[in-house]
Amino acid sequence: MGSDSRRPARLLRAVVALLLVASSAPTLFAAAKKSPPPPPKGAATNSKGEPVSLRGNTEKTVPLRTHSIYAPYVDSDLQNRWFDFGGSTIINTNKHVRLTQDRPSQSGWLWSRLALAPNSFEVEFEFRVDGKSNNLYGDGMAVWLTKARAGMGPAFGSSDYWDGLGIFFDTYANARHSYQFPRIYAIMNDGTKSYDVGKDGADQEIGACSINFRRTDVTAKARLTYFAGKFLELAIQHKKWDEWTTCFAVEGVQLPPQPFLGFSALTGDVSDAHDIISVTTSNIVYHPPAAGSKPPSRRSIPGAGFFSKLFSLLKWVFFIVLIVVGVMAYRGRKASRNAKRF
Repeated sequence: MGSDSRRPARLLRAVVALLLVASSAPTLFAAAKKSPPPPPKGAATNSKGEPVSLRGNTEKTVPLRTHSIYAPYVDSDLQNRWFDFGGSTIINTNKHVRLTQDRPSQSGWLWSRLALAPNSFEVEFEFRVDGKSNNLYGDGMAVWLTKARAGMGPAFGSSDYWDGLGIFFDTYANARHSYQFPRIYAIMNDGTKSYDVGKDGADQEIGACSINFRRTDVTAKARLTYFAGKFLELAIQHKKWDEWTTCFAVEGVQLPPQPFLGFSALTGDVSDAHDIISVTTSNIVYHPPAAGSKPPSRRSIPGAGFFSKLFSLLKWVFFIVLIVVGVMAYRGRKASRNAKRF
């Protein structure tokens, strides 16, 4: 009889323990998710810190042939009317402009001859980063929009202390970080600051993301959209055709007037081939959103709503079970006391 009287008490303690677990489960579930580094100041993000696109109200208008390049890249004199190239750059007229071969200690560049006159534009370029190694490779490539055309240097094959914007496609981490590599990050410079190679530009970036753009199944593409004084946005195609991932969008960016467009790449002790396949630049116009329009709703993290509802339901179930067990325990004790009297 004593054993039977203790069963409700043991069951009650078990239910209380389960109730405590259920009440803390949402907190544990949230803590288990790896928190990404906080977005840089000025970055356009949603409530979860994820980058959001700002280019929805822009429209391409006039293609800019002066800042676009395609195969065969050069004329009969092995020159291009609108672009210069040098360093280790090699032109394969059927395939690509190869900024570096998959060899150590190479540095190559491709620069527009003319400055970009429009205040707002979009640059879309196909590129490929690949090599023989599956483990150690580097260093990476860069896209430039700067006040002057730069020479060769330590900043991914281009000069340091640039005036304007550099976007780095970095495949080799020189320091330990909380985020993964390959990594893409943008740095604005006024010509007075040096690129921190040892820290991979940490604390200098205005926008960044970790995307594996190396050795992709489809030809990788980058789409850089700039509207003067309003926003700068970079999106990447790296998984499927016409599936774009917003890397970063930064509001209030102001580039130098009439910047030059450039590409450069660098290899060190480790190496990769860095190819530019095509570049298409267009002028854009911006249409302000209609008054009263609401931004499109965004889906939450998959499964988060389900778990939240499940935990809420479990709380009510355990609460009801707790009441039932309490009644059973009370009746068990009462029956035990009555049995002792007789």
